[in-house]
Amino acid sequence: MRKPKKKSILKYFKPIDSGNTLSQNFGSLDLEGSFGHFALSSQNKELFLNRLHVDTLYTMIERVGLIGHLTTLGYTDIKVEIDKDDAQIHYLKIYYDEIAPQHLLIDLRVSESRFMPQKRFCEEYDAPQALDMVVIEWLSAQNPKGSFSPDKPQLPGQSRPGLGSLNYMMELMYIVGEQVVKDGFMDVPDHFHGAVMYSRKFKFFNPSHEAILRAILRDINGYSLSDMSWGMITGTIIDKNTNTPQIYDPSEQVFPVSKRLKAYFESKKYKEKCKKIYESKHYYFNYQKMCQIRKKMLHENKTDEL
Repeated sequence: MRKPKKKSILKYFKPIDSGNTLSQNFGSLDLEGSFGHFALSSQNKELFLNRLHVDTLYTMIERVGLIGHLTTLGYTDIKVEIDKDDAQIHYLKIYYDEIAPQHLLIDLRVSESRFMPQKRFCEEYDAPQALDMVVIEWLSAQNPKGSFSPDKPQLPGQSRPGLGSLNYMMELMYIVGEQVVKDGFMDVPDHFHGAVMYSRKFKFFNPSHEAILRAILRDINGYSLSDMSWGMITGTIIDKNTNTPQIYDPSEQVFPVSKRLKAYFESKKYKEKCKKIYESKHYYFNYQKMCQIRKKMLHENKTDEL
């Protein structure tokens, strides 16, 4: 999967004109590109994505079952904080007991962007010419009282155990996307395990990238998510067709909300391209070599620095 360079990415985004509605901006427009950081100009820090009050968000968080889930983990008196910085990044933070850094459970940062896919990509797959997106700039869900174990080992880039909250966050995103009238959410996971976890609800814009991910999971599904991620980092997940390591380079994954974006992923062209690549790709995992390289890397680096 090829990694788009940021300088070539930003030209596909344009600032959103908050004076127009979604239908006015895009008409009846029923995707290879990436994300930028352009957002509405409003400076109202009291509304998440310039539309949702903190009390409304709390109700949504409760409705999707996240507060109940956190309670089962021993976290009560849940508090929600929202903010926006000068770069137009919106913050949604969830704490327990008090609003303090050591009590932070979930940190979600998003921006609003208009995605302008490359013309070639639109023509090849009948993709929309413009999409109104919420870009996930950062999402962390960490259990400050938890500890890593053999059953739940530390993943590359991870400093603390997770909360098992991703499904709840996905449901929250869907509700938020409907409320603020967006085509969907976009993310570019830094690590392979992030792409795998997001793949429950997100799909790659590029059908070739989606097919490669699915083919890898098909062929090495007997291994843990941690082992898979280390396999990608150490270059030990091998493409049988070329006998070369499959490289993970971050690419755009999307959680569709609007009908037209859902229709794109359900389209015949997208599905056929996925199927063709998926059936042509085959992988094997050199697990022993991965263990050797991982041991050396951990001796030289901290896991959360990878």
